[in-house]
Order: sequence, then C-alpha cells, then structure tokens
Amino acid sequence: MALDQLLTQLEINTHGPGFTPLNQQLNQCVHQVGLITGVMHLTCLHTSCSLTINENADPRVLKDLAAWMNAMVPQDGAGPSGPDGRRRRYLHDDEGDDDMPAHIRTALTTQTMSLSVDNGRLLLGTWQAVYLWEHRSSPHHRRLACHLIGHMADPASDRDQLSASARNTTASLLARRNGQRLNDVVQARHVPGAWAEDGGIETDVDLLIDRLHEISDQQQ
Repeated sequence: MALDQLLTQLEINTHGPGFTPLNQQLNQCVHQVGLITGVMHLTCLHTSCSLTINENADPRVLKDLAAWMNAMVPQDGAGPSGPDGRRRRYLHDDEGDDDMPAHIRTALTTQTMSLSVDNGRLLLGTWQAVYLWEHRSSPHHRRLACHLIGHMADPASDRDQLSASARNTTASLLARRNGQRLNDVVQARHVPGAWAEDGGIETDVDLLIDRLHEISDQQQ
C-alpha cells in the first residue's frame, strides 16, 4: 500500500534563551493531518536554535543543561583561548555577543529529528518531551519544517466508524430505558477537555448523547 505524505511548517515563538516544549503542538499537527502510523520528520529552519528530546518532569534537568551549555559556550562574545592563552572576539558578531555562540551551540546539538507516530500520536517515552532550544538571548519567531509520511486516516472510513459507534451506543443506552442509569453511563464515558482536544467541533456522538438525555427526560 502506498504511503501518504504531507509537508507543512510550524510557527514557534520563543521567550529568549531556553526550552520551548513542542509535544502538544506536534501531536495537534499529527491529529489535524490525520496521520495514524508513520514518521514525523522535523527540520529547524534556523542556525541559532536547535531541537532536543529530554526530561519532561523535573525542570532541574533543563536548568542543568542550560548551565552546562553556558559553561561550554559562553555568550560574552569571546571565543576559546589561543596559543597565547588569550581569548579573542569572534569575527562574526554582527548581531551582538550572543551571535556566534548561538551558531556554535546549534552545531553542538541537532537541527533535524525523526519521530515515530503510532495510533495518531507521537511515540515517546513516559518522561520524554521534544523541545525547541533557543540559543539567542532575546525572543524569536521560529519555523519548523514538518514532513509527515505514513498512513493517513480516510475521512469516509472515519465517518462510517463513527456512525457505527453511534448506532451501538444508541442501542445499548436505549435498552436501559432508565434516566438515572443513562446519566451514569454518560458520566462514566465523559472525558474532561475532550471538546477542546477535538478542536471545538461537536461530534455526532456528542449530539447523540444530548438527544438521549432528552429522550430519558421524556420517559421519566
């Protein structure tokens, strides 16, 4: 079976030096294009920021990473010591003391990354997150090229599955013919925040549940 592919770009606003988490935005992109199983390849379209996968729970990890990078590549505009033991200024300093250090930091890290997608979500470890690592000392607007390759969802097939699920839900709930039981079943299946995750679009199932409530009220 032929693989589908799509090339798009993501816009990222950073807040100065440090790490911007990308998991939510990347998963939203996967969801919007309908990639079920495949690969998301990212390319950072800049030479002064990079990509990294690292700890998503303890913020001290990111602080230690930043401290290590500051020690390895100081942003004072001066490079490593020469044979005479003196540090000279970088030749490339058109945009300030952090200009050339940002390029060096980018060279030490990575600007491309391939991520597996399974069941419509990024396949990452429990404690992993994808970050954009900003190496400049001021906020910047960044762009990521996002190339998705794999099996995309068939909208028609999705609608058929949704309709079948709705019919099964209708048959199961109407068979109870009890308002309290119906409310219990609906509450048990309720997922907080699902409306926002679906992009604010009412699904057929949502509308069906509303109608079932109306039927239940009439039967009581």
